[in-house]
Amino acid sequence: MEQRKLNDQANTLVDLAKTQNVMYDLVSELQERSEELDKRIGTLEDKLDSVTGSLQALPCLISQAITQQQQEFLDGFVHRFRPASLASERSERSERSERSWTSTARRRRSPSTAPHTSSDSG
Repeated sequence: MEQRKLNDQANTLVDLAKTQNVMYDLVSELQERSEELDKRIGTLEDKLDSVTGSLQALPCLISQAITQQQQEFLDGFVHRFRPASLASERSERSERSERSWTSTARRRRSPSTAPHTSSDSG
């Protein structure tokens, strides 16, 4: 009977040792997985920070893009329609100048004040 108790205790110690080894292996594996998860979480945090920074910069970038497109549109609009308006302005100025010169010339050539020349009769 004494021998059987000793054998049972010895078997229990062996079982405890095996259980301890299994537990040690499980704890080691959990530790490795935890470290791997920490690295992955760190990578995700970095990516999230990058995305957050990009999103915060987005309104300014959109504003700049819209401003640039509006400016390009207005520049194109001005270049399309400005030459015609400049040409009409120039022709109006030229007509005004011509009318002014013609009326001045007529005033100078009135028959009562200007001497008669051969070019006036033709």
